[in-house]
Amino acid sequence: MRATVNINTDKIKYNAAIILKTCHDVGIDVAAVTKMHSADINICSALLESGVKYLADSRIENIAYMSENGIDAEKWLMRIVAPSIVPDVVKYADMSFNSDISTIRLLNDEANRQGKKHKIMLMWDLGDLREGYFETAHLLSCVRDMKDLDGVELSGLGTNLSCYGGVKPTRTNLTRLVEVASMIENETGRKLDHISGGNSTSYSLILEGNMPEGITNLRIGDSFYFGRDVKKREYIPGMKNDCFILEGEVVEVKIKPSVPIGERGYAALNSLPEFEDRGMIKRAIISVGKQDIDLDMTPIDEGALILGASSDHLLVDVTDCTRDIKVGDKMQFNMLYTATMRSFTSKYIDKRYINE
Repeated sequence: MRATVNINTDKIKYNAAIILKTCHDVGIDVAAVTKMHSADINICSALLESGVKYLADSRIENIAYMSENGIDAEKWLMRIVAPSIVPDVVKYADMSFNSDISTIRLLNDEANRQGKKHKIMLMWDLGDLREGYFETAHLLSCVRDMKDLDGVELSGLGTNLSCYGGVKPTRTNLTRLVEVASMIENETGRKLDHISGGNSTSYSLILEGNMPEGITNLRIGDSFYFGRDVKKREYIPGMKNDCFILEGEVVEVKIKPSVPIGERGYAALNSLPEFEDRGMIKRAIISVGKQDIDLDMTPIDEGALILGASSDHLLVDVTDCTRDIKVGDKMQFNMLYTATMRSFTSKYIDKRYINE
């Protein structure tokens, strides 16, 4: 059998309903981020059924896929627009995230050619140092330049945190985002549709009661899919954390040493592994590897422990496993973000949808 990801869409809907209510209670709307699962149509449909109005992705291919498969929602392209894909961005995305006036002019011209009005979310860098304007003078200059463009519409100001630099969202830095948004509103004479205060890590501020007034949108993925307070890397009580379960087949079970024998150097995929000497252990090999998944997951079997993986083989210590693992058995693993994301981009892993 091929490795399979079991996807519980009812549990995703359950998490989404809780998050939407928590956000709406403080005046914040939510864009559901679909990039982790490559805009899987079943998952997108479940999100819409839960009440989500906006779907956000970083790949224009995924947004096109949603449009071509009947997903009826406003779609946002979160990755900064590359000039080479401008025609597709205008064709498929209702709004795109931008930080360069020359690209915005290309979007404007293309929107006029296609007879559309394309929305723009300008990005502001609060210190994580990934994308966005960093100087207010440069940002406001872009805003002024956009006044003469009739094919695009300035819809919002957004920021990104915790992705490149690991900078946490705080009441202080998101208050700064609101202040900069006010500068834009004073410049344009109208309210912005969205002041987007980041991703799932910013949701933690709502749980803490520290979200500043004026933030009107969050872009949430991880918390929908794994029920996590992402800033603390802790599960949120009452939410579902087992929406994605990997199932793989055992192809070898052997008693072997816990530490490799011989002079060691680099292993597969440019890694320098370290090992704990636990003597002889019972090891199972599962027919899935790092080409298809990451190791941010935990075995469902009590007592099992992931040892590591190569491109094609996942190694698990089953010495203390509560059941006797044999060749041909199936083992399951509760997946987190990176493992799930990689599995959805692999053509070697099947998907199975579960409703409860």
